[in-house]
Amino acid sequence: MRSIPLVLVGLLAACGGSEEQQASQAHATAKATWAFVLKVDGAEVRIPLSEMNILLFKDEDYAKEHPAPFQIKGEGLLLIGEIPPDASPGYDEKIENLVGKTLPIKSTGDFHHEGTIESKITLPGKPEIGILSGTLVGEKKTGKWSGSVNGDKTLHGKVRLALKDGRTIEGTFSVHAITWG
Repeated sequence: MRSIPLVLVGLLAACGGSEEQQASQAHATAKATWAFVLKVDGAEVRIPLSEMNILLFKDEDYAKEHPAPFQIKGEGLLLIGEIPPDASPGYDEKIENLVGKTLPIKSTGDFHHEGTIESKITLPGKPEIGILSGTLVGEKKTGKWSGSVNGDKTLHGKVRLALKDGRTIEGTFSVHAITWG
């Protein structure tokens, strides 16, 4: 009977190690995809993203009536926006709730203790420019691991940004979605 547990341990080790190791590997693989890929002046521009932080409300009744703020951070990019109550991933991090939903991007907004945030982007060879508005449209969710360190829950979709210089740029996105609250 003692040999059965050893066989199981061997099988688990052969299948990729501990959950933490599996999550870490999944995180590294997913992280390579996290970016905005935008069409700018006829060229494709890739802006790496680090995370999409979603602030949840503890008061469930309040949350049913008010959009939850989100923030996206990346290399030369900071966005603030809102998630409609019917798309909220909730505390069980159902990022798939964002699929098929349009999430408005705002020029400014408050995000918890960080105060007022201005949406802005720095395009290659250009100075930082403000974002007037925009949208994210979730198309699919991948990954299964939650958390800011080893998580890999990724929202993929389309992005549209109206810049303060009058241009509108569009493209695709993939970003690690994390809930806080």
